[in-house]
Amino acid sequence: MYKNILFLLDMEGVNNVVGTPYSGLSTDNEQYPIAIHQAALEINAAADALFSIGAKKIDLWDNHGGGHNVIPEELDKRINLLEIDPSRPRMYFAEYGNYNCVCFFGYHAMEGTLGGVLAHTMNSKAVQHYKLNGHYIGEVDMDSYIAAFHGVPTAFFAAGNIACSQAKRILPHIITVTTKEELSRNKAIFRDNDELFTDIRQKITEAVQLDMPINKLEFPATIEKSFKRVEDAEKYLTRLKSRSIDADYVDNDILGKDAHSVISTVYNISEFIICI
Repeated sequence: MYKNILFLLDMEGVNNVVGTPYSGLSTDNEQYPIAIHQAALEINAAADALFSIGAKKIDLWDNHGGGHNVIPEELDKRINLLEIDPSRPRMYFAEYGNYNCVCFFGYHAMEGTLGGVLAHTMNSKAVQHYKLNGHYIGEVDMDSYIAAFHGVPTAFFAAGNIACSQAKRILPHIITVTTKEELSRNKAIFRDNDELFTDIRQKITEAVQLDMPINKLEFPATIEKSFKRVEDAEKYLTRLKSRSIDADYVDNDILGKDAHSVISTVYNISEFIICI
């Protein structure tokens, strides 16, 4: 059984939340208070189930919008809420936490997903898409690859049904729980919370008792990042070149170069993190 566990928390994928049109789930959104309370309830249900079967440590990375979303007083007191240094590389703490597995909560479908509730990838205002080796990727791909680099497998994923399907695409072995049925960007069929919490308890208990494979990213790899505005693409390309990353605009038969999209070749996990 995995006993040292890292929870990764976003907000858009929790139950009872669909946001509002033309808006992300920021602190001024009317559904933001619903999201942070619901997230705590889903996390607590999972944590209580794990501690009841012998878990020793559960750390929580609250990564929505830079963190500081969940209210510490609403969390199970046995959960350690991580304080993250934003100047360090993404998920740097996975190297030092002695974690046996990671479990995802509240993540969402990737940008451009038809029907995905609040679907986006990293930055809903600026980014059109990411591709890894020519295939679209979302945030679960990114974070599971970083965890795998540190030797930590992904065991569990709780989110909307479309987000769960996208997670299964890269991580077919994981145990998933559907928090809601996604119908459109701002529409879903919600689950009864008591039923959902029971499902989370049962499935996460199952997940941590399985021997999960570690799905490592092979290098070299290519990362394409497409922006909604060409100015942002230009700034991104300049930044990559200043870090000695092998990058250029994407070739296009008609345009010559696509001014919205930058493609990079990365040779290690550090360069991967820089490019995302």
